[in-house]
Amino acid sequence: MGLRKNVTEALELPKEIMLNLPLISLIGQEEVTIENYKGILEYDEAQVRIGTAAGILWLQGKGMCLKQLSAECMVVTGRIEKLEFLT
Repeated sequence: MGLRKNVTEALELPKEIMLNLPLISLIGQEEVTIENYKGILEYDEAQVRIGTAAGILWLQGKGMCLKQLSAECMVVTGRIEKLEFLT
């Protein structure tokens, strides 16, 4: 992956596409959008665990809800208190 990363950086290509990494957008503590994910491992009102190429993304909070879900993107809403990668 070292060569691919170096070429991506040298050519200023989008890392999330070239390196198969998740693109995470956070709007305050109210909403998180995750693109380029692999699957949902666990979901309830207090936490969501999401599989990505970079590891497991763990969201913790209150009243969490899957607002949008497609093959390319998911949107989680609620009071997001913690976002962490588990390796």
